[in-house]
Amino acid sequence: MKKLILLLLIFGFNTSANSEQYKRHKYTCPESQGECTEGERAAIKIVNDTYWEMLTKRIERNTHYKYPWYWIYKSGECKYSVGAKEDMRTHTVTMEWIDVDICEKTTNLIDLSRRR
Repeated sequence: MKKLILLLLIFGFNTSANSEQYKRHKYTCPESQGECTEGERAAIKIVNDTYWEMLTKRIERNTHYKYPWYWIYKSGECKYSVGAKEDMRTHTVTMEWIDVDICEKTTNLIDLSRRR
């Protein structure tokens, strides 16, 4: 009887098989001096919804931290710049800079390869 109850506890309450993976990430809002504002968190959500798979695929071999680290800067009323970085043991690497408009709910990857 004890084994049956133990099996029910182990398999009966396990709902992870049908659930979606939680999007783990770190974020820093340097301009807010601590807790990110509602607008900054909205920008993070829009970036995650749009670029999560692309960013995590690029750093899946990172043994230190396999998820993006976002740095959010406000650049207008509804506009933010988000730096998606890879956190490594000794340094960080910026993977992408993304312009986000939280009012329009749009994003734009900044092309840093343009050199004049």
